[in-house]
Amino acid sequence: MIHVGYNDKKENLFTGFHPNKYVEYFEKQQPDILCLAEALIDTPDGNSSFVEQITKACGFSYYRNLVGEKAFFVDDKYYGLSICSKFSIDAYHVQKLANPKIEAIRPNGDCWVMHDKFIQKAVLDLGQGHMLSLVNTHMFPFQHFNKHFWDDEFASYRAQWAELLKSDSNSLSLITGDFNTVGITIDKAFPELEIGGALQSVVNYDGKMFQPTYLYDTQIEYILVSSVAKVVSAKTEMVYSDHPFLIAEIEL
Repeated sequence: MIHVGYNDKKENLFTGFHPNKYVEYFEKQQPDILCLAEALIDTPDGNSSFVEQITKACGFSYYRNLVGEKAFFVDDKYYGLSICSKFSIDAYHVQKLANPKIEAIRPNGDCWVMHDKFIQKAVLDLGQGHMLSLVNTHMFPFQHFNKHFWDDEFASYRAQWAELLKSDSNSLSLITGDFNTVGITIDKAFPELEIGGALQSVVNYDGKMFQPTYLYDTQIEYILVSSVAKVVSAKTEMVYSDHPFLIAEIEL
């Protein structure tokens, strides 16, 4: 759908149903690897015509979908994570994040219970003996439950999540996703990841630059990569979605 802003209750406003617009955008970018959060998925077992259109348009030979939850704005669909790659996926597994199960009453009177969230982990074969450990995630939206990511009551959860985000191997690491770290930077949210040391944040932005169509002052989407990697270029674009796209060219 095309995001057009927010109402006076800070609820998303969308218009139309245009998956083809997203497909055309990604085709223009021609990425080697594409990681999606809240990708549109058709069935509970992960079939997605949306992702299949993207793989054909971009020339991806490999992809893995993970169903997360019922779609909020599209009937009879699901949201989920997806890893799409031109490199072969040699290993893949999913891990479930420990869920605080917070409840909140929304402005329209609905009772929300925090949905389960997951991590996709894959190992990509880049060729010539080079392997890439890839993590893709969409983490919990504390901002919708009148809580904060850094509240003391969630300290044990944060420690578990940080451990799961770490690479399972000694290969090069790439971590992507919507971390929902509203009000706090990723390095402070997850000091265990050693961002600025073992890992670097590739694309950085000020949330204010995308307002009023972006709700947050702080960055919550990130691409993290091993510090030994060279960042050739990096940019963000606010197109169609209520979240910016993060785009980077990285030499591994």
